Amino acid sequence: MLQRLGIATGLAYAAPALLGLGSARASSSGGSSSVGRSSRDGGSGRSSPRPRRQRPRARRPRPEIVVAAPSPAAIDLITAQGYGLVVRDRLGLLDAEIARFTLPQNRTIEQARTEILQLVPSALVDPNHIYRTNELACGSDGCAAFGMIGWKEAPHACPVDITIGMVDTGVNTGHEALAGTALQRVSVVDPKRRPSSRTHGTAIAVLLAGRAASRTPGLLSGARLVAVDAFHSDARGQDAADVFDIARALDRIAASKARVVNLSFAGPANLVLERVVRALVERDVVLVAAAGNSGPRADPLYPAAYPGVVAVTAVDNRLRAYRRAAAGEHIDFAAPGVRVWAAASVRGGRFRSGTSYAAPFVSAALAAARAADPQASGREIVDRLAAGAMDLGRGGRDTTFGWGLVQAPAVCAMPPADILPAVEAQP
Repeated sequence: MLQRLGIATGLAYAAPALLGLGSARASSSGGSSSVGRSSRDGGSGRSSPRPRRQRPRARRPRPEIVVAAPSPAAIDLITAQGYGLVVRDRLGLLDAEIARFTLPQNRTIEQARTEILQLVPSALVDPNHIYRTNELACGSDGCAAFGMIGWKEAPHACPVDITIGMVDTGVNTGHEALAGTALQRVSVVDPKRRPSSRTHGTAIAVLLAGRAASRTPGLLSGARLVAVDAFHSDARGQDAADVFDIARALDRIAASKARVVNLSFAGPANLVLERVVRALVERDVVLVAAAGNSGPRADPLYPAAYPGVVAVTAVDNRLRAYRRAAAGEHIDFAAPGVRVWAAASVRGGRFRSGTSYAAPFVSAALAAARAADPQASGREIVDRLAAGAMDLGRGGRDTTFGWGLVQAPAVCAMPPADILPAVEAQP
């Protein structure tokens, strides 16, 4: 089985390019039909020129804001000022109403923020930021990621009496690796939007809880998994999730009693997202987030960089940092994330890279440790995992690897003689 789920040697490929954009740009392209020549010298029989046809340009979506307000009346008051109400919902985590609005004509986001805060001083107002997850498959060779962190290969070797949450794209519940698993799929996406692909979400779900006897076994086979689809397909056909849907997804997960939540996406800071994350952390829910693939010199990405969130970077089988991984003071752990064997969207698997695929290793380790000691707080479990991490880079915690390479908790650890050592990096 260690041959079936792992990291392969070779070059790192681009994985989830977790970019946060203020709005999605619609793609446009010109198309033309073939044009024949006409002849006036005695009727050659050739057709007359046909006019060049062009596809109509898709309209660029109007800028949106997301607002969390204390009451339905506050949302109504904002709507009465000419803001276009797209959709609204109740956010139990914040005991507030949340809504998406389009801006009135000739109104900037800053002007809207000022106006709305004058109307509702306690409101949270920010752009309805977009979070993305895109990936490229890698090659076909591989070695063991499980063994790299000392994880048992025996089916059901770890305690699974725990619920894990995840916010991601859609999941193919019919995938062979998810057959018989305790998977609850929820969608918070407006039915009017085009559905997201199921590639990324299926890979993360299987990596967390895939059936042990499948071609793509999971870390905690048999764990209860609540998978919330917060992503849609935008005008360019790319998976995207806005803050409105991510906040509602986290609200649904809070109601599910999940004690560890995997967030394999990243993007810009946002006031509404920050407040929702804080509410979950205060409820002792451990949030594990991918650091993002914007590169080590880029600004921190969120939610990984929020206080209380466990931020995960990726390394290859030589313990080298993934070249696209973000870095910073907020990084907590490194985990296998370069050429990891992950489920394909329909059947079987592919090798993929990115911090998205590193995060589930830490999520699974924390979930197993919480299940083994249900009375311990999330902070205590994280501290224990940090104490047992394999130090990488300079001594102690650093901005590249955090506390180091995550190691399987005792309940999931294989005997020391069976652990597959990582390949030492050559100078």
